[in-house]
Amino acid sequence: MSLEGLPDVRSDFAFGQVCALIANVNRRDETKTWAPDDFFPALRGTHGQRDAGDSKPPDPEQHSRLISALLGRSGSKE
Repeated sequence: MSLEGLPDVRSDFAFGQVCALIANVNRRDETKTWAPDDFFPALRGTHGQRDAGDSKPPDPEQHSRLISALLGRSGSKE
């Protein structure tokens, strides 16, 4: 399930793999191989973003506020 207006990276990656497979099957031996991000440039930089030890762990409160905002819920508790 995805929210309207937000990209679903998994489906983009899956379609990118299909496109790369078809392109690689039909390419000449002397040409470069294709990758999913060649067909979906938005995928560049999504893999390998989190290096071990370089970043702080995510803040659960911040994630909770983000999810609440995306679902249109008020941030205040009554």
